[in-house]
Amino acid sequence: MISAPGVGSGLDVNSIVSQLMAVERQPLNRLEADKRGLQAQLSAFGKLKSGLSTFQSAMSGLKSLDAFKLFTATSSDEAAFTATADSNAAISTNSIDVVQLAVADKRASQAIADTGTTTLGGSGDQMTITVNGNAFVVDGGGMTLSQLRDAINSDPNNVGVSASIISETSTSNRLVLTSNETGTTNSISTTFTGTLGTDLGLTQITPPKDAQITIDNTFTVTRSSNVISDALSGVTLTLKAQTAATATLSVDRDLEGIKTNVQTFVDAYNELKTTIDGMSGVGNDLEADSTLRSMENQMRGVFNTAPSGLTGSYSFLAEIGVSFQKDGTLSVDSSALDTAIATDFSGVADLFANDDQGYLFRLDSVITGFVQASGLIKTREDGLNSRIDTTDQRISDMEYRLQLREDGLRKQFTSLDELMGQLNGTSQFLTKQLAALP
Repeated sequence: MISAPGVGSGLDVNSIVSQLMAVERQPLNRLEADKRGLQAQLSAFGKLKSGLSTFQSAMSGLKSLDAFKLFTATSSDEAAFTATADSNAAISTNSIDVVQLAVADKRASQAIADTGTTTLGGSGDQMTITVNGNAFVVDGGGMTLSQLRDAINSDPNNVGVSASIISETSTSNRLVLTSNETGTTNSISTTFTGTLGTDLGLTQITPPKDAQITIDNTFTVTRSSNVISDALSGVTLTLKAQTAATATLSVDRDLEGIKTNVQTFVDAYNELKTTIDGMSGVGNDLEADSTLRSMENQMRGVFNTAPSGLTGSYSFLAEIGVSFQKDGTLSVDSSALDTAIATDFSGVADLFANDDQGYLFRLDSVITGFVQASGLIKTREDGLNSRIDTTDQRISDMEYRLQLREDGLRKQFTSLDELMGQLNGTSQFLTKQLAALP
């Protein structure tokens, strides 16, 4: 029996079967191509979701009136004080005199011979520390200076005191208690039981003081901190030193900051537009995809719909110099934006970031609808995954049928090969017999 195809007859069984199976596999090839197309679309939606999330991240810092109602606060003497302004500030000029800086209460012990051997007080002695009416108790009797310092700093009930050690010489070491906050309301008081207080001998070395400034040579402001945020509306002053001469605080609109934020929004939108165009163009993975068209239509709908309930001068971004170009991207007319800000500063801010009605809020809401768990993109991805699973099953079924078909063809052509081999042998025998006849 012939064991190798083609040996008996010369028939190229492998080549014949291979060519026949190439024809048989064409439907399978189409299924595999369909699967690759579905996977490419799924990957494209992943990139689209990433692009939308990037756009949302860029808008997150702008989706507040504070991002557009920007002011700058300038000190004429930053050695005396610095200043910042938020959206509650107003254009103004004030004279500022720093009369006195706030100082924290500080108390020090008498000299102790060492930090790690000499014990203070007796067993059971306690130290009660009070700051601004709040107290905590330290069981410091029998501790060394280092142990007492650590016990104060690590106490979970510590109400605002830091303990440190200053070593003047090897035989003169002092425990220093400092209030964590400045001002007279944060002064430190201590009481003791036993001999612990006598051994420490705490005395005040720096009395607490409140900060004091004079505004416009008329108004005296006293606060416990050197950071004063409630004297001038929307302005925070950080005091550095007493003024040698009256300094000036100037508050004005931060036009460059506002324009930068507008440009940030425009750039983020244009980047998203480029991402979408790169997927929906001819020959791309999401060419003519209805999901992309729906998303673009919804976003353009936001731009084409004026916010309701605003009292400012503007209803559309184009009115302040932010408009669409022929290619669908946004551009900024800097001159028109300057004019709009000068005409109605609050109106510009509301147009972008008014809660619920500002363009940024409404765009963010639309995009959230695209990317959320039950959103448009997730629905599309689920549909694609389902189609991929179905295609995988069809491919698996067809591969199984093709294998059976190949086995059948190989068996048929092997039988033909064997038969042709036998016939060839018979033919050769008869030829020899006929040749031997007289």
